Amino acid sequence: MSKNRKQEKTNNIEISAVILSGGKSTRMGQDKAGLILDGQTFLAMLEENLAQADEILLSVREKSDYPEYLIKHVTDRFPGCGPLAGIHAAMEVCRNPILFVVSCDMPFVDMELVNHLLPYLTESVDAVVPVEKSGKKHVLCALYRRSIKKIVEAQLKSEDYKVQHILEKIRVCYVAVEGLCNINTPQDYQKLENMQTEKDMKEKEGVSIPIYSIVAYSGTGKTTFLEKLLPELKKRGLRVAVVKHDAHEFEIDREGKDSDRITKAGADITGLISAKKAVLMENRPIDFEQMVQKIEKVDIILTEGFKHGNWPKIMLYRKAAGKPLAMDPKECIAVVSDVEIQGCEKRFQLDDAAEVAEFLAHKIKERKEENGDDIIRRGAETNLPTE
Repeated sequence: MSKNRKQEKTNNIEISAVILSGGKSTRMGQDKAGLILDGQTFLAMLEENLAQADEILLSVREKSDYPEYLIKHVTDRFPGCGPLAGIHAAMEVCRNPILFVVSCDMPFVDMELVNHLLPYLTESVDAVVPVEKSGKKHVLCALYRRSIKKIVEAQLKSEDYKVQHILEKIRVCYVAVEGLCNINTPQDYQKLENMQTEKDMKEKEGVSIPIYSIVAYSGTGKTTFLEKLLPELKKRGLRVAVVKHDAHEFEIDREGKDSDRITKAGADITGLISAKKAVLMENRPIDFEQMVQKIEKVDIILTEGFKHGNWPKIMLYRKAAGKPLAMDPKECIAVVSDVEIQGCEKRFQLDDAAEVAEFLAHKIKERKEENGDDIIRRGAETNLPTE
């Protein structure tokens, strides 16, 4: 998932947010705010996701609930009257004229959604409510003006506790959304856990970022080919990491520099950071799998060498180099050469960097579709139930 993305506030509008966690969780059978996904409770996820709000409130049944969360706890003046009472309580104490309301069973909601809704809260609107294509109105994931507090209070006093009925008495703008989900039942939660487990397994197996090795004997022109291939991949919007195999000792720091002195003094890892680049040097043996696990936020990892690894290979062969084939062409997804090669699945010319880039881009797309890339994302992309 893309989780914990903190967004800037739209047009510098300051808002308060309230997380509704005072319900009985009857359908779930346990406290929904305390459900855990990827090591975090739903409540912790929401607190972090909404961190850019000017103020975060926590609607609770008792002030002593969730003592580990330092955000301001708010209790209902109309206890036992459902989420409408929690909204009313937040409106009484919030310091901003705009209140974003979200239920604790919607852990993927973040400031991206808030910022999407804010422009619709014009002077002639009292509330902005997301609506699914199915017609479902997310009244517990919406923006409300604090100025409607008296209307909310009057409805509570009349013993009408339906949040939807408030919408009949105020000016509402409905905004189309897709896939916002509530985790209401054990079945919903189990499906979410299964999706997270599948995502974790795929990442552990190394399928989250595809790896392709460019293999050839030294002197064939691997680096030269990569110099032509990389710009073509970038033209296709791909973020690329390259890992080179070096059979010899190498140094990337100069004798006598501070980082060199620190490394020689015994640091297991030495880091260098500048305004334009950064590097972490492992001053100890590390295998390829450990190395690539540290790489993130790219679409493809290319290796120069590592022909014995268990990932797809593209072999280079140049007749003038006077070297044999680096491996059996049948073991490669493609061969790049200046002569015909028997037994290869796909062959490109040495100057066909653009064609190879297109070939890899297609492979990446197929792999993402097959593996369900980014399985757990914000609620709008999870395919979980919306009821």
